[in-house]
Formats: sequence, C-alpha cells, structure tokens
Amino acid sequence: MFRDHVQEFVKKFEPLGGTLAPPEFPSNFVKKDESGSQEGTPDKLKFNFFMPHDTVFRGEQVDLVLMPAVTGDFGVMPGHVPTVAELRPGLVTVHKELDKTVEKYFVSGGFAFVHEDSTADVCAVEAVPLDDLDPEAIKAGLAEYTSKLASVQAKGDDYEIAAAQVGVEVYSAMNAAVGN
Repeated sequence: MFRDHVQEFVKKFEPLGGTLAPPEFPSNFVKKDESGSQEGTPDKLKFNFFMPHDTVFRGEQVDLVLMPAVTGDFGVMPGHVPTVAELRPGLVTVHKELDKTVEKYFVSGGFAFVHEDSTADVCAVEAVPLDDLDPEAIKAGLAEYTSKLASVQAKGDDYEIAAAQVGVEVYSAMNAAVGN
C-alpha cells in the first residue's frame, strides 16, 4: 500500500520537477526478506533493563512492560511497533506473567528502545525496586526541594532553580509511586 503512494507521488512529481530527479524514500533502502519466512509475533517480549552500573534484566521473557515516557505512559507487548522514547521519573512495571508476576522499579529517567523483533531495552540512569523506597524519606525530600525551589526563585539563579525543579519533579514522582 505504501509503495502505491510512493508511485503515485512520483507520477505527480515528474511533470512538475523539471530536471530534478524524483526524491528517494526510506523504503527504497530496506532489505528485502528473501527467505520467504513468515514468522508470527512471539508469545513473549525479550526485555533488557540496564543502568550504567548494573543490569536488572538481560533477555528476560516477559508479557508486558509499562513505561513512563515524557510523552505519556505506554505499554510494550510482543509485536509492538519500533519506538524510541525518553523516560521521565516514574515506574517501570514488568509483567513477567500478565497480572501474576509483576515487578516495579522507580526510574529517575533514561531511554526506552523497542525493536521490531519484539525486543525492548530500557536504559535508565538509576532504578530502584519500588519496595525499597522509604515513604517518609520521600516526603522529607519533597518538602526540602519544594522549600529550596521557593527560596532560589527569589534570587533568580537559573542553575539553582533548575536543580530544585528537578528535585521536586523526581520526589513528586516517587511520592506518587509509593502512593503518598
């Protein structure tokens, strides 16, 4: 179907393009599958979860991963469209077995990559199992950064304001994650 649109565009372009050659399209450079194999969508998603100092999952077979992207939360299952997403502070929820075996991790940010072969990678700056977060420490941190933000805004120091805003954003996300 896409090829039909390309051919239709080229037909309309040629009389108007003068001496210009028709444009190239990304689909012109895609390798053709010569094997003729028509593999279906796998039953499980192959999931990798990395941090600079640790690997949480490597090649884990899971049913679903929910992620907090800056454009909105999204879920990834086998057969998901290839995607690159920036992660915001929030929960990455890994369903090893749908709604039965679930692990939750708070991430401070990072990137998610979903590949066409039903593989997904999360590269996080930092990740902590949700159960390891201390609700009281989170409340104290949120109060500290909220107070700091109010005091530095009067001074007009852009760096200090940005640092305080990041603190408020991360602590607010942690606070929501633990249900405070």
